[in-house]
Amino acid sequence: MFKYKKITAFLMSLLICFSASTPINSVFAVDSEETTSETTIENETEENIPETTDGSETEENDYIVSGDFMYSVIDDETICIEGCTSTETDLVIPESIDGMTVAELSGKAFGETPDQIYETISIPATVTYISEDNPFMYCPSLKEITVDSANADYVSENGVIYSKDKSLLICYPSAKEGNSFDIPEGVKEIGLSGISNTKLSEINFPSTLEHIRDFGLSENADLKSVDLSGTALEVISVAGLAECPSLNEVILPDTLQEIDVGAFMNCKSLEEITLPDSLTYVGQYGFMGTAMTKVEIPDSVTEIGYSAFGYSDETTPVDGFLIIGSYGSAANTYATDSDEEYGYKNDFAFTTPDAAAEQEEYNSFDKSMYGDFEYTSINGEAVITSCSSIDVKIEVPSEINGMPVTRIYTSAFEGSTAEEIIIPESVKTIDKLVFYGCSYLKNLTINGAETIGDSAFVMCDALENITISGNCKTIEGDEPFLSCPLLQSINVTDGDGEYSSENGILYNKDKSKLLAYPSSKSDKKFIVPDSVKEIGMSAFCNNLYLEEIELPNVETIGAYAFEGSKSLKKAVLSKNLKTADIYAFADCPSLTGIRVYKNTVNIGDYAFGYKFDNTAAESGETSSEDNMITVDGFKIYADEDSTAYQYAKACGIEVVSGTIEVFGKNVVVGFLWAVAGIITVIVIGLIGFFTAKTIKKKKVGKRKEK
Repeated sequence: MFKYKKITAFLMSLLICFSASTPINSVFAVDSEETTSETTIENETEENIPETTDGSETEENDYIVSGDFMYSVIDDETICIEGCTSTETDLVIPESIDGMTVAELSGKAFGETPDQIYETISIPATVTYISEDNPFMYCPSLKEITVDSANADYVSENGVIYSKDKSLLICYPSAKEGNSFDIPEGVKEIGLSGISNTKLSEINFPSTLEHIRDFGLSENADLKSVDLSGTALEVISVAGLAECPSLNEVILPDTLQEIDVGAFMNCKSLEEITLPDSLTYVGQYGFMGTAMTKVEIPDSVTEIGYSAFGYSDETTPVDGFLIIGSYGSAANTYATDSDEEYGYKNDFAFTTPDAAAEQEEYNSFDKSMYGDFEYTSINGEAVITSCSSIDVKIEVPSEINGMPVTRIYTSAFEGSTAEEIIIPESVKTIDKLVFYGCSYLKNLTINGAETIGDSAFVMCDALENITISGNCKTIEGDEPFLSCPLLQSINVTDGDGEYSSENGILYNKDKSKLLAYPSSKSDKKFIVPDSVKEIGMSAFCNNLYLEEIELPNVETIGAYAFEGSKSLKKAVLSKNLKTADIYAFADCPSLTGIRVYKNTVNIGDYAFGYKFDNTAAESGETSSEDNMITVDGFKIYADEDSTAYQYAKACGIEVVSGTIEVFGKNVVVGFLWAVAGIITVIVIGLIGFFTAKTIKKKKVGKRKEK
């Protein structure tokens, strides 16, 4: 996060403290490409120093002064203008000085302080290079720039100067009349201070625009709105739109990748901005000094400079500033980021986009109390928004003031101390996180809900039994009961919904998918019903009792399905199994072997034979991959060149081929053939013995008859 050197911080401090009468680009040093025209002539011999028009040799800072101009020598025939002392308001650059062609204009050609009086500047055809440091930026009275039509490298249009192909807008004169400007199509870049400190209140941008260089649109006091959505903009460079105090609306394109240092600094009217998903970088001080009180930062952003958001100046945070983003993202890190070298420490509130939207919605509700229940009315129906009851058993009313109770709002029972909660049949929607942190809740009955939101049961540490309405059509999230370690049974009543249950186990309606096997269900052996083709994500995760599992017709085992099943010793997979997803049997240390058939063609990382290394975890390793080690003595029984065989070889797991399973035991095929041979010999011998005995008996019988 902190890639800038201290000099950058110092320069930015200067920028913050600049005088209102001094353009920011005059006090903030910006790195730019040096050209041969801007070098001194210290190494030139005296013979190479031309005489001035009066025959004398005059030097100032290693440059040559001739009349109103100071220049440096490029070669024997061309020079670069380095300064000008003319008092004329209409400045004409000559084609030659002292018999040498004027070929270049340095960044200091028209002065280094913002007090130049030039109102018009005319550029001759001989000029082939104008410094990227914009020699016109210290001319606050400049109304027009003209370029000789014969110039091969530059062109002017309505007093604005561009590169010849008009891909680069070099300078829009600060004092040019008019408050609106349409940047021509074809312009790809706005140069350093290209449209800075102008009278403009409206700027229309071309679809071709890709880059706003340093200070490109800075100090435009009347500019209120900037719509860049129709451009191809990728980069807003240092202070690109800084010091625009009236700017209150910015629409960024979905092509933008970088917002550099101080890009929107001190845009005091800017209250909000939507950052595109293409954005990867926001530099230090990027939005410092704006009116923003919150910002949503997309996951695409991987680097955020210090004081980029939430600061009124470089050291003063904005009270109550809110960072919105995903957990684990750069936004999450920035909320509490710090750096000892700079004495930088953030302490911003952080939330997710969904939570922020819900909080905004909640704040908009007109809420009332009904006993211990806070509620709001939406379309003539009551929505429970919170419950303050401290009763051991809570029954939600089906009606409040004549309105049916149809919804339980997000986090409504969060932290409740109740041991039992009953939701009436009238309630059709349970929002997400409704029972979050109900650590005393043992029994929960949901009689009529058709939708149960994501993470509704997170951290219900004591939950033992739950009854779900048979009319339930949606339980959001792939692991709805993952954090219910004491759960013993999940029951679904009769109804036309999408779920069913059997012996406390949750399935989909037709029992083709097993969704959740309670963590504290105490059976030691379980045979999955023949109808089940799929085991859901984390379905058996962290069950501590199950020792043996048989999956006779299962074709897909979801990610983390049996992860953490510490007691599992035996797993009998189906010959029809096609997929065992990532971590399917991870951290099952008692499982020391498994037979995988040739039809299994998809095996995810750490699916078989791995456990967590607690020693590594305690040492501070951050990723689960870093904490995974193979189970001692683990074997995979598989056919050669099968997917399972290749998986075992790649993971360094012992693989045994040429065996088949007989009565639950893996037996070498060669041994079976040997046994079969012996048995065959014995059988043939017995057949011969009894055949001979039969023949002898017949002969004896015939003798007796004779």
